[in-house]
Amino acid sequence: MGALLKLTKDIRQMSDLPAALNPDPWECASDEARRVAGLRESLIGPLVDLINGGASINHAAALLKSQLDAGTADLRTKHLVSMLAGDAVVDVMSVPTIKRWLSGFMRDGKNALLPKHTGRVRQAYGWEERAVTLYNLPGKPGFADVTSRLIQEGFEDVSESRVKRYLKALPATLGKFSPARIGKHLHQLTRQKFQRRSLDEVLVGEIYAGDGHTADCYVAHPNTGKPYRPELTVFIDIKSSYITGWWLSESESTVSTMFALSHAMRMFNHVPAWVYVDRGPGYRARLLSDESTGFYARFDIGVIGALPGNPHGKGWIERFFRTVRDKHDKFYAGGNVYCGDDMAPEVNRRLSADLAMGRRELPSLKSYVDSFTQWLEHYHNQPQDKLDGRTPNQVWNELRPVPVELSMDAIARPREECTVSRQTVRLHNRFYYAEALALFDAQKLDVEYDLHHDNRVWCFDKKGRFIVEAKLVNKIGVLPTSRLEEGRDRRLQGQLKRLQRKVDEATRRRDDPVEATDQFAAIEALHPTPALPTPKGNDVIDIDLLTWRNDK
Repeated sequence: MGALLKLTKDIRQMSDLPAALNPDPWECASDEARRVAGLRESLIGPLVDLINGGASINHAAALLKSQLDAGTADLRTKHLVSMLAGDAVVDVMSVPTIKRWLSGFMRDGKNALLPKHTGRVRQAYGWEERAVTLYNLPGKPGFADVTSRLIQEGFEDVSESRVKRYLKALPATLGKFSPARIGKHLHQLTRQKFQRRSLDEVLVGEIYAGDGHTADCYVAHPNTGKPYRPELTVFIDIKSSYITGWWLSESESTVSTMFALSHAMRMFNHVPAWVYVDRGPGYRARLLSDESTGFYARFDIGVIGALPGNPHGKGWIERFFRTVRDKHDKFYAGGNVYCGDDMAPEVNRRLSADLAMGRRELPSLKSYVDSFTQWLEHYHNQPQDKLDGRTPNQVWNELRPVPVELSMDAIARPREECTVSRQTVRLHNRFYYAEALALFDAQKLDVEYDLHHDNRVWCFDKKGRFIVEAKLVNKIGVLPTSRLEEGRDRRLQGQLKRLQRKVDEATRRRDDPVEATDQFAAIEALHPTPALPTPKGNDVIDIDLLTWRNDK
């Protein structure tokens, strides 16, 4: 019993329902039971009037019975009796039955006329508790599996039909989709209530939702030509469902997030008030969220962090990715490079071998970009039910832009805080010089840099006022001119290290833990070591330790 109590802890039971906590027989009865009680009430109604006029219950019941037997009852009474009898071949209207109905009605009202028959009471076999525990395992065993296990554990009177009938009668909190079977988190996401969001008070362009998604298509990598799935980072306006900015990259990162958001700002010269993003490093890194130099702070963009593991929180962007998969990726390049979880497995099973032998050819990344751009234009002009039949384009046209007030090139430039020393600032192992920096020696400045070219930086004071443009004068070590290239090199070194660890592990697994030489050495060690021979008497040397120096 303890296992069942532990299983049902924090799960709502049938006994917790309002009807069980405040039992009302009429409310708890079935529709059929209430129908029968209504017919009985209509039948004994005239008799109740007689009883209230002074007649006894016995005389009233006998009167109705005699009228029915003699056939003198009115048509209404005969019709009610026939409806109560149904298909019964025996006389269901006896005097004791009528007296019981009258007595109960006079005492408890119509509730006493509800049928008391509950059907055949189920027999307990003793395996019910164990069956519930087995059925609610995370492995989701079936009815036949539970039956087999019960028989293996020695329970008697076990059959698949009995187990199936019993388990299917359980409440939903212990049934097929119970929290114990599908997991508490999935049960909360799919079976429990969630807070629906209203967008009535939200303005067009006020809140962007952003997220990354790996494309469900194989394309040729621009450098290697091998199968490759690009990472799509998207920002969507939650009011209009319009895709304001997007970016394709090798993986989700801070840079891809900044490029996607800056693309949205450049396209429409508009700054959103809020962005709704994940709490991962790709969206909450210092480059983006630093209070003084972060990308969000520079444009006074508020950040709403989605709860981890809660896709309902940003369902707008998740639904768009599903639409991309179903409406674009499944049809891209004839549908032969789609790799979603519902793709026929045999199509891509030998993809690498087919590519090597020339039997198949992957489309280029540029073709995917062109195809996605064309499809996105079609998506923006399709009416949507959630927009009351309007298209995302029509709703987005209601935008009242909040201008960026910066040059388009400067939008995507990140900033970092640096300290001036000897008219130079050091940033990412690079030194930048400007004569005007002498006025700010030992002070902290915000330094703005270009991700693509490192030949200059732009210096600002803490109030955001531009000071000077500093030129590159020296580098530490051998560094590429592009910080993006530097990041790619750093990522490559990390990949090589991880691959080397895999090689080392595979090598160690292949090596025999005990070699033959070690085994022979262990066998020899089992023989006892021979003792030193006992010296002969003539070979004993007797030395007096006190007088040995005086011996001649």
